[in-house]
Amino acid sequence: MRRITSVSTPIAHLVGPGSLKVSNDQLVFTPLGGKPMSLIPKTLNEIICYGEVSVSANALEILFQHGIQTVWMTPSGQKCRGRLYRADPPTTLLRVRQHRIFALPKARLAWSIQLILAKIDSMNEATRHYQRHGFSQAGPLMEQFAQLKWQAQQAQSVPQLLGIEGTATSLWFQLFRELILPPWSFPKRVRRPPTDPANALLSLGYTLLLNRVNARAEAKGFEIYLGALHEYRAGRPSLSCDLMEPMRVPVVDRWVLMVCNQQRLTPNDFEQSSDGGARLLKDRFGYTLRLWEEFWQSQRAETLLEYWLDELAKSLSRWSEKETDETSSSDEL
Repeated sequence: MRRITSVSTPIAHLVGPGSLKVSNDQLVFTPLGGKPMSLIPKTLNEIICYGEVSVSANALEILFQHGIQTVWMTPSGQKCRGRLYRADPPTTLLRVRQHRIFALPKARLAWSIQLILAKIDSMNEATRHYQRHGFSQAGPLMEQFAQLKWQAQQAQSVPQLLGIEGTATSLWFQLFRELILPPWSFPKRVRRPPTDPANALLSLGYTLLLNRVNARAEAKGFEIYLGALHEYRAGRPSLSCDLMEPMRVPVVDRWVLMVCNQQRLTPNDFEQSSDGGARLLKDRFGYTLRLWEEFWQSQRAETLLEYWLDELAKSLSRWSEKETDETSSSDEL
């Protein structure tokens, strides 16, 4: 009998083609032409499938029983194809509150300002970190970030705030271009498609982060398609886009700098795709996912994500109480 390696982990990345089935009450993933791997359901929080990963009916039953968030990505990990999650009726009130509060312009703006202030703080902290490590040109940026932070606090609308955020992001990526070391290069941020290896890594990192935020936000009961900083757009998880803003620099950008500058990957690990973009070679994809998970754990990114989910819940609660008090006062008059 073939021995099956057993893995106890909160998050599993399954790179297809392959199949997820059940054996001896355990989930077993078998890649095409590869060795099977057993996943212990009681330790699993999330499964991320890349490419063609089929799931048997018995495996689906276990996923539902244990509330394991499951998502299917494109083979390169750049796009989400669909998600599986368990419905949880007790969270209905939270979603109702989210819809009601985000319909209030003042509440939307207040939450958006909180996010952008935190994002600028993360840029400033990273700038200070790299200045301590010898990048002297980083110093003047901190003054500019301080000014932008003051402007964000005075913002009168979400579009105005987005303009301030755009300026801060542009300044950060100018520094990023100086921080990344040869043989890597970063002319500028290009997204669709990412035209060079560094941009491809950034896009992959943001996709992985967005997927992680989607899963946790849905598990908490939030409506991920209704945001404040990002307006509703069909098919876009706008709330998750909100929540990931303060996490982009510490969780993705600094991960990319670490991977590139420590030569964990090289530009030779990428190829040009049919759309003119750059993408990881297939045989380096699994290794890159492992680098991502190691960095995620080392930076305690899950704690940061939980902090922002809790902050959102608290903000919605505060605004709901305020709205109730104002309504009561109006009724008394």
